[in-house]
Amino acid sequence: MRLSALILLSLAPLAAHAEEDVAAPPATASATRLFNHLPYGELEAAALLPVPSLPGCMMARDAVFDVERLLSAARAEGIELGAISCFRSIQHQRRVFCAGAGNCDAVAALRARFVAPPGYSEHATGYAIDFVQRGGDCRAVEQCFALTPGGQWLMRRAPEFGFELSFPAGNKQGVGWEPWHWRWVGASAARARFAPARASFPALPAVPRADTKTAAGPFVQPPSGETAPGGGNYAVSVSRWGAAILLASSATLRP
Repeated sequence: MRLSALILLSLAPLAAHAEEDVAAPPATASATRLFNHLPYGELEAAALLPVPSLPGCMMARDAVFDVERLLSAARAEGIELGAISCFRSIQHQRRVFCAGAGNCDAVAALRARFVAPPGYSEHATGYAIDFVQRGGDCRAVEQCFALTPGGQWLMRRAPEFGFELSFPAGNKQGVGWEPWHWRWVGASAARARFAPARASFPALPAVPRADTKTAAGPFVQPPSGETAPGGGNYAVSVSRWGAAILLASSATLRP
């Protein structure tokens, strides 16, 4: 069967039942992956809130407080973080997945190294965010983010605020290294959403399972020792395709 037919068969239910996807349950351990990505339903609009410090960025209401705490802590150390993408609907993910592609089917497998197919993106949960370093030379969604002050700060401090790196270098899930993409697991609902991914494909750095957040406020962890529109309509650059090929042969490298 041609690749295009396989993709259409896989994505057809998403197109036909977009409204049902809003209430879809989190992925299960036996969920079928597409291009190594796990399926995720779309968070209902009523559960979203804007992130005050990130114009255009919408996230699940229980994650917003910790996003603001993280940004404030980074600013206190002279680091200005922004976001290129926060919540993305499944419909929007279709546009992102095929952005700039003359024949989306022909490059789907390569594109999926860094962009999840619609219905398979963590962004649809409202708990994922793509960070950027403001005022730096590294463009958005590039591996060089790992070398920026913001990228290095997140590797040290992000778990304190409930964030973990979904796709570290050499991850067993088979998704490209994305040092900019972080998911929030600071509450039980978020942990349930990502339970299959966390069990089978651990994040690095990860939020310790003992750190939880209650309705009364954020979880507390001892100190470690010491924008763009939220829709995220970005084009995948040529350098990223080159990076995808490079990572295929050097997947064991760590940021």
